[in-house]
Amino acid sequence: MLNTVVVFCLAFSQAASAFSIPQPKGAEEASRSAHIQLKAAQGDADAQYLLGLMYLSGRYIEQNRELGAKWVTAAASAGHVKAQQTMADLSFEGSLIERNLSTAEQWYSELSKQGHKWANFRLGFIYAAGGEGVERNCGKAVEQFNAVGDEVSLGNVAWILATCPEAQYRNGDKALELSLTLLESDKQDPTNLDNLAAAYAEIGNFDAAISTQLKAIKALKLSADKSKSAEFKQRLKRYQNSEPYREILPLAPN
Repeated sequence: MLNTVVVFCLAFSQAASAFSIPQPKGAEEASRSAHIQLKAAQGDADAQYLLGLMYLSGRYIEQNRELGAKWVTAAASAGHVKAQQTMADLSFEGSLIERNLSTAEQWYSELSKQGHKWANFRLGFIYAAGGEGVERNCGKAVEQFNAVGDEVSLGNVAWILATCPEAQYRNGDKALELSLTLLESDKQDPTNLDNLAAAYAEIGNFDAAISTQLKAIKALKLSADKSKSAEFKQRLKRYQNSEPYREILPLAPN
């Protein structure tokens, strides 16, 4: 009888070991977080990136954006591409963490070496605007936008060549040629018309600048985005006063 009981207990024990007892949700999340923290502390870049996101979002763990940025940076420094993208974007946008253009420049520059065109696009804005530890340089901005090469980026090149405050970076003839080329695909594009008017003003052809800016204003009224109406009209007044337009390409608001 005793032998029968022992055999039964052993069999039951072996069968039970094949099943895991479900943990309460909170305990499961705590265990998962502890595992990720351990792996991150051991230098696992994936775990560092994930832990950083957890701290930044406050998911599965108490939110701490400073610690989040620290862990994402650790992963980025280890060559984790998504971490590099995250730190670059967060530092540029200034939403979850304070905007830091020097940090954004660092990681976008690293990403641009790997062929990421979005990084070149953002670097273009950083160099065109400058500030916060980064020296404004229209020449570098033009290089970055040219590296992207799409219509939006080339439109930014035309604008900088026509309106950059530093004379050594302006080239009205190139701005004119590029703006005319971009208009070939859509002659009613308000942005490209605006660029063309600025280019005409830069080379001193204010009659052409005025007539082109009037076309830009008319085209803008027919477009979905009319937010730049005041800007377009302001530029028209400058051209009517025989004044070229000067502007630092602005960053997105943070």
